[in-house]
Amino acid sequence: MSQSTTKTCLFVIVALSAVLLLPMSADACSVCFSATDENRQAFLVTTIILSLLPLAMIGGAAWWLFRAMRDTADPVEIGAE
Repeated sequence: MSQSTTKTCLFVIVALSAVLLLPMSADACSVCFSATDENRQAFLVTTIILSLLPLAMIGGAAWWLFRAMRDTADPVEIGAE
């Protein structure tokens, strides 16, 4: 066996060992995997709030712009010629 083949086999063995042995000890987020229902509920509510916040901000800006344009528009006199 050549030296590059030996290095490749060693790398594959180490990578497979890491993939098989490390996931049990490493979660993506240390607080997201809590077993308590309170924490899961808090994450769900926070996710909903943070998802709706940009939509509310865009809607509020559009509403403010509409009101600002309506208030600055010249009033039209009915029957004026």
